[in-house]
Amino acid sequence: MKNSTSRTGLGYIAILFAMCFWGFSFVWIKQLLNNNFPVFTIVFIRLVLASAVFITLLKCQKKLQKIERCDYKDFLLLAFYEPFLYFIGEDFGLKYVDASFAAVIIALIPIVITITMYFAEKTPIRWEFVTGTLVSVLGVLMLTVSPDGQTAFNLKGTLLLGLAVLAASGYSVQLTRLLKKYSPATVTTWQNFIAIPFYLPFILIFDIHQWPALNWNFSSISSLVCLALLCSAGAYMLYSYSVKQLTVNKTCVFTNLIPIVTLIAAAAIGQETFTATKFWGILVIVAGVTFSQLRVTRLQV
Repeated sequence: MKNSTSRTGLGYIAILFAMCFWGFSFVWIKQLLNNNFPVFTIVFIRLVLASAVFITLLKCQKKLQKIERCDYKDFLLLAFYEPFLYFIGEDFGLKYVDASFAAVIIALIPIVITITMYFAEKTPIRWEFVTGTLVSVLGVLMLTVSPDGQTAFNLKGTLLLGLAVLAASGYSVQLTRLLKKYSPATVTTWQNFIAIPFYLPFILIFDIHQWPALNWNFSSISSLVCLALLCSAGAYMLYSYSVKQLTVNKTCVFTNLIPIVTLIAAAAIGQETFTATKFWGILVIVAGVTFSQLRVTRLQV
């Protein structure tokens, strides 16, 4: 019992650190975009760096498990769902809708994952989780809505963001299955490595002609290193570890904390300002995420 409680606590610590890393990722990506780095190039470089560092590290420590032949398809699907499809849906969806609208759509991921896991893995749906998630979505809306309360709807952008939501759901199913056999470090390392070839055609078609204009300065290099080691590798490993300890349903709702971290990071460097609505939005998100983790005892009459 004590070991179980300890692992649960470590699972919560892991997911909180993962959300911090992913929250800061938007600031680092913004810096790279300002230095003329196109989207596919950013993802490609961070995957190459993450794979090179962690394959070397885990092999030296003899902790990198070899993929069994029967699991090739599952690892291929895992990498295809995320990072490949997810980043295409999210990053290109943001080109057609504003960030506030995108944040609300992405905040629906925990609900879609819960429904997907119910049909794919027969995982029960708890009303506490659904209620807490919906409350956190309301908090995200409060945190990201524009001052005039309006947002622009675009069908193409909405469909792309929907692709990201579905990709996250498919990823969750594959991740849950693979973590029954492989360690979080192994799953994340191979996931990043396998995803690299998916981006090569897009690099050659869309990005390579822009490479001469890339601004290789300290800001861009440090941002790429942080994205590779902390986000593409570190955060995914922490997320996978948390899924293993807490289940994917309890873990995925924590993604709604990401806008809070991004807001704080952006405010710290002068890109954002706090308002009363954003402050209350933060409290609502935290309350919703907290409630989603509870197991409410039903009264017997």
